[in-house]
Amino acid sequence: MIAELQRRIDSLSAEIRAYPTPIARCDEQLAQLLDERARLNEWRLRLQEQGSCGPSAAWINDGGFDAA
Repeated sequence: MIAELQRRIDSLSAEIRAYPTPIARCDEQLAQLLDERARLNEWRLRLQEQGSCGPSAAWINDGGFDAA
């Protein structure tokens, strides 16, 4: 799943880099591409975090669990 998201993000990034210039401030298509890439990046990061311990799961030196 993460690899598929990364491939889509890479594809969007390539499309954004190749976007024709000059770019008008009101260009909605480019804004949509940028928004979709940001959304997919957030989703990918959330999926990656689910597979690892977050900051609330830090172990402390006395062997206990610090839920702070």
